[in-house]
Amino acid sequence: MKPKLTSLVFALGTFFAQGSLAHAHPAFTPMSLTVSVFNDAAVPPEVLLVAQDRAVFILRRAGISLVWLDCGAPGNRPPNSACGAISYPQHLSIRLISHASLASEDTFAQSFQDADGAGNYAVVYFRTLESSKAARMVTAGELLGHVVAHELGHLLLGLNSHSAAGLMLALWQAPELYQAAHGNLFFTGEQADRMRSRYLTARAQHRKTSEALPMSSGN
Repeated sequence: MKPKLTSLVFALGTFFAQGSLAHAHPAFTPMSLTVSVFNDAAVPPEVLLVAQDRAVFILRRAGISLVWLDCGAPGNRPPNSACGAISYPQHLSIRLISHASLASEDTFAQSFQDADGAGNYAVVYFRTLESSKAARMVTAGELLGHVVAHELGHLLLGLNSHSAAGLMLALWQAPELYQAAHGNLFFTGEQADRMRSRYLTARAQHRKTSEALPMSSGN
């Protein structure tokens, strides 16, 4: 089955100021989400660190505790790591790559999901992001962190998860970049609730399926 994919595209439009979309969510115990980040684009460590901090902060605002696994570059993967233990929904994967998307030269990232909206994999076209006009308004690390959070949002929200404004907007323009540069680009409270609900439902189904599998006995 061909996977469905969702893209994040950048276009620099007319700038206008608008109110913050940073809606604080009521306190609750965060869910734990592990993300394996494969640095195939050789993104500098200092940029990755900023991106990690921003993505962790954005997900925390949505009630999700993000564990970022640095899975290194090709030929330099960390030994004996949990990077390959990908399992929807609790362990997802982000791959940072150098070449541009075939969909559009302005596409920053794409996520991949099946017909039911389940998926554990996304790619970020880092060189496109780094060389874009968006990087003039937001540092590469901060921009990467927002893009990673956006793609994780797709994987957690399911199909048709773009919104009319904010972090999950399909086409980022000057207002969204202004908010990102000032630390005010987040998921909405409704999106946070939806991500948590889908996560818990998928995890319960996975656990139920695992418990139903027959156990082999030794001879």
